[in-house]
Amino acid sequence: MTAKPPVAIRITRPHQTEDEFLAAELETISRTGVVLVGAQQRPEGVVLRFELTLASGAPLLRGEGRVIGYKPNVVGDEGGLALRFTRLDSKSKALVDRAAALRNPQGPASSPRVPEPAPSGDIPVEVAPPAPTSSAENVSEASAPPVAEERIEDRPPIAQARDRSTEGVLARLRERAAAISPEVREQIFADGASRRRR
Repeated sequence: MTAKPPVAIRITRPHQTEDEFLAAELETISRTGVVLVGAQQRPEGVVLRFELTLASGAPLLRGEGRVIGYKPNVVGDEGGLALRFTRLDSKSKALVDRAAALRNPQGPASSPRVPEPAPSGDIPVEVAPPAPTSSAENVSEASAPPVAEERIEDRPPIAQARDRSTEGVLARLRERAAAISPEVREQIFADGASRRRR
């Protein structure tokens, strides 16, 4: 039995350009998902193939995503369907990156990313922690967990370099020999003598 293809939906937004869309609906796009403003409610877990377009019909965002919920009053009194990306085309990925850069212009230059498999022609979606919500943005730095600091004084001392001269090596050998018990020393000499006789 073949799997049913994902349901396809198209949402048209009343914006003329990508810039206008981002100015009005930036908060609907994150690195991991999108809220499709104006989409009808769907059951959670359903995978949808979606296309988000400008008023002219030019595509903004195209891919697949899994429904994670429905949000009322996303833009004004319009609700929206929240999806977590499972697939995006390269143009859509560029828009997601642009939205992330606009939202966090002083963000880290690079972050660990786990690519998800995608068919040829598409690019993997970056899996990253969700963008902070408005409640999380009010957390003060004082409540952040402390970062362990290592001071130079806390590091173990570097071992002194060994004397590799002949005298240094002989001195270490004499120290080891002095630590050997007389019985063991006699056994070593006896073993050496028996080897020479062979």
